[in-house]
Amino acid sequence: MPMAKPTKAEVKRVLGALKRSKKKFVSLEALSRLVGLYPDVLGDTLAYFEPMIRMDPSINTRDLVPAMQEYLAEPLKPVVANKPKRVTVSKKELSQYSSIADFVFKKMTNVGGLVDTSAVLSDEDLHLLERLVQLEVARRKKGGKRK
Repeated sequence: MPMAKPTKAEVKRVLGALKRSKKKFVSLEALSRLVGLYPDVLGDTLAYFEPMIRMDPSINTRDLVPAMQEYLAEPLKPVVANKPKRVTVSKKELSQYSSIADFVFKKMTNVGGLVDTSAVLSDEDLHLLERLVQLEVARRKKGGKRK
């Protein structure tokens, strides 16, 4: 089971408590009282630096200070959001349909020529239809084909 990385705020909180303490030996129990967390929760956090800390109460938590300072010195890695793939329409796809009615006839009708009301268009189909509508509006604004 891989250890979860502790947050930098948790590590800063533990380091602050260790710096305020004047004792040379600080057990997990004593540190938990200084930080204000249960020993089990604090043990889970410190297990990233010393996996045996949950089982061995004789480990000095002051020995973990250099590892925690090194952990805090690492820069945060930027979180990259997964952008949805951009849907584009090629001229070749647009040339397959002469008009909006042609698109509707080819994509949304049954064998008998009746419009299928349960037809579901994909994102690509919707984008293609949107482009066809834009082209039709542009043609009408130019003064071309009027119906």
